[in-house]
Order: sequence, then structure tokens, then C-alpha cells
Amino acid sequence: MTETSTVLRASGLVKRFGRVTAVDDVSFELGKGEVLTLLGPSGCGKTTTLRMVAGFERPDAGEIEIQGRVVVSTSRRVHIPPEKRGLGMVFQSYAIWPHMTVAENVGYPLKVRHVSKREIDERVEQTLAVVGLGGLGTRPALLLSGGQQQRVALARALVYSPSILLLDEPLSNLDAKLRGQMRIELKRLQQRLSVTVLFVTHDQIEAMSLSTRLAVMNQGRIEQIGSPRDLYEHPSTPFAEDFLGRVLRLHGTVVERSWSGVLVEVSGAGPRLAAEAADDSVAVGDEVMVGIRPEDLSVDPDGASTPQNTLRCPVEEVLYLGGECELVVRVGDGTHTLLVPRSFGAQVGQSVLIHLPPENLRVWAADPAPGLDHRSAAELTVAGQETA
Repeated sequence: MTETSTVLRASGLVKRFGRVTAVDDVSFELGKGEVLTLLGPSGCGKTTTLRMVAGFERPDAGEIEIQGRVVVSTSRRVHIPPEKRGLGMVFQSYAIWPHMTVAENVGYPLKVRHVSKREIDERVEQTLAVVGLGGLGTRPALLLSGGQQQRVALARALVYSPSILLLDEPLSNLDAKLRGQMRIELKRLQQRLSVTVLFVTHDQIEAMSLSTRLAVMNQGRIEQIGSPRDLYEHPSTPFAEDFLGRVLRLHGTVVERSWSGVLVEVSGAGPRLAAEAADDSVAVGDEVMVGIRPEDLSVDPDGASTPQNTLRCPVEEVLYLGGECELVVRVGDGTHTLLVPRSFGAQVGQSVLIHLPPENLRVWAADPAPGLDHRSAAELTVAGQETA
């Protein structure tokens, strides 16, 4: 990212609330026309980071530059107020004023900037057309649906052409169907306007589909930053692997290590598993976690032989879902849920074979990150899996 293309640069941001460190040495850059998403669970520090960029929170340490201008620097005692940063923001609650019309809501940021009424009317009309609300300017805000209110909030943030659009969980208050529709519309709008966006969400689908780059956050820090594809296919930490998408996680012990990978004895599972991708820190005798994406494994009916990297797993529950079935199977020392076609035909008490290709397995040192949520059961989808 070149100096001229960098719109936002955050360096070493720290924010404490009493004894709690909400943001711990966070640094990132945002390029022109890019969508960077801060993704993570509740309490990871993503919204606090956004609020420091917006100017609503003062960092305890660090610096923020917007278009080459320092707006926050604790070392230089600089703190430019929010209204002078040239940013647009859409809040989770939308913050629509109920006593105003749609046009008055959208035009308010221009009014407080003392723009002429004629120009306000023109820009409001243009912006409402862009977000699909043309002709609704005179409607009272209280008569709008949830999706329309979301668009009003978006139009209000865009009307004065901000350098960066800040989005704080903007779709979370919509129902599932409308959220999916608005996600597509928001993507098209961003591409059409080439607006630069800093986006906060805990929703993986929103993050994957809307982002140019993702920053996965955990306990106040950025675990990994990169493109959605890079983070999904090449996670650098167990937390990033576990949070972004689904994963089957097994525990075991390394019994062999070579240039081609490691051999792991899975706790309570019998056959050993070969894996090509392993954390550099793991050694023979170490307790480890073995992870694989559900789409990278295969499930077959039980057979007489067990090929390499295949586990024979008893079926404990079968849940019929119509077009599919959920199989609750015992894998090693835990249970996992696999989604298979209804034609699979497994029954309680039978066993299935789960094949785990060595090239798709990742091996991590056990419990490398405090606070990592090791789930005893993972929901896994075996897409398009046919019976053998």
C-alpha cells in the first residue's frame, strides 16, 4: 500500500477501561476504495477501535492519521474532534431522528456545515436515489421499515462525501432475510461509489462477502489480517481458524515429525493421522490440536478396511432435517455433528468412516492462546457428499 493510497493509518492503539485493556497495541492501514473489516467476538475490542478512529474514544496510547493528517497522537497531545475528521458513520441503532422527515435526516450533516439550502436539496435528492429511496424525502422517518431506516442512515453518512465510511454492525438489527438483501445492496453501493469503508461486525458471512481485507481480533489484539480467502484457507492462529468458518477440532499427541509434516496420535481415536501443515513450535511428545474444514473431509459408510488418515466413528444420533441429516458421531474423545445427504442412510449404533486428507489438516500446539474457546462439538457441513 503506497503512501498516496493510504487513507487511514492506525499505529499502536491502546485503550483501557479501568483495569481492563480493551484494545492492546492495534495497528493497521486502510487503502483508498478498500473495505477493511474488524471481525471478532463480543468484547474483542473491534467497536472500541472504530470509536477511537471516529473520535468518540480517546486512546491511552497510539496515533491515527487520516489522509496524511494526524488526528490523534497521545505522544504529541493531538486530538481532533469527531466533526472535523471528515468521516461518515452508520451506527448499529441507525440513530434516525423520528421528528424529522427522510430528507431532513439525510440533509442534517450538511445543514450543520452551513451548506446552502439549494445545495442541500440537490445532494439529498441525489443521495436518496443512490440508496434506493428516491421520492421518499418527504415521508416521516417513523413510517419507514427497518431496511429503509438503514438506508436513511447510510445516505446521511454519505451525503457530504466523507473520506471514510465507518460502519458499526449496521445490519444486525434487521431480520435474516432482509439482512441478506441489504448485504448485497451494500456491496453493490460500495463498488459503484468506490467509497473507503472501515466495517465492524461479528458476522462471518458479512465479513467474508463485503471485505477487501479482514482483521480478526481477539482479546484486544489483531490475530491476523489479510484477504478473506487468505485468512480462511491459511489461518495463522488456532483462533483465526476457529472463528472464521467451521472446523473439526481433535486433540492428540505428536509421535513423529519430519520434513513432510507430523504424525499425530488422536486421543481415543485409534489410527494415527498424518498432517502436512504444522505449527513450527510443535515437537514429538507435544500435546496438539488437529483442525480441518468440514468441506475438506469426506464421510463414507463403514467398510472392512480403514485407509490412511481415516477414523471409524460410531453414530450416536441421527437427526432428520428433510433434505439432509445431522449425524452426531464420536470422534476421538469428543462428539461432532456432521451434515450429510438424507440418502446417506446411517443409523444409530452403526459407524461411519471420516477421511481427513493430510494436506488439509493443520496441527497447532495445544492451548496456545489464553481464552480460546475449544468447543466440544462442532457443526460441520459435508457439502454434496454422496454415499459410496
